Amino acid sequence: MPRDIIVPKYVAILLLVVTTLAIVSITVWMAGKSYQSFDPIPFDDLRNLAKRVEHRPISTHILAVIVVPMIANVLLFVPWGFLMFITLYNTERPTLQTYVLTILLGFSFTLGIEAWQYFLPSRVADVNDVIWNTSGTILGALAGHARLRVRFEFE
Repeated sequence: MPRDIIVPKYVAILLLVVTTLAIVSITVWMAGKSYQSFDPIPFDDLRNLAKRVEHRPISTHILAVIVVPMIANVLLFVPWGFLMFITLYNTERPTLQTYVLTILLGFSFTLGIEAWQYFLPSRVADVNDVIWNTSGTILGALAGHARLRVRFEFE
């Protein structure tokens, strides 16, 4: 007979704090030469990739330079979205409201990070990062909601 695994809510909150600190630390730790301070054009990275592919075969190096940061930005925020969703979730609050709160908090968090990066000389504030990080938050929230179907519960 399967047993439910019950994890106290404070563990989820503690993991959320650790994840948040890790994201902020990674943002500070990642450094390089910045040639501009702000990239305001949404999906510019995808347009550049499409242009390169349209004219000639693309090298794996160029593909990695363009695609890996997008994937990394999404994956960085999946655990954060998951933990935020399960931290906010309770039976009295409608699930849709939990989704909206999680997504808005994730959007606000990533917007704050990008605003902060604007003032760091070695970083570039990029609207694409906001889009990809928020996408990761949404995927994490979906995973947090899906965990209700699994016999693994956070209380």
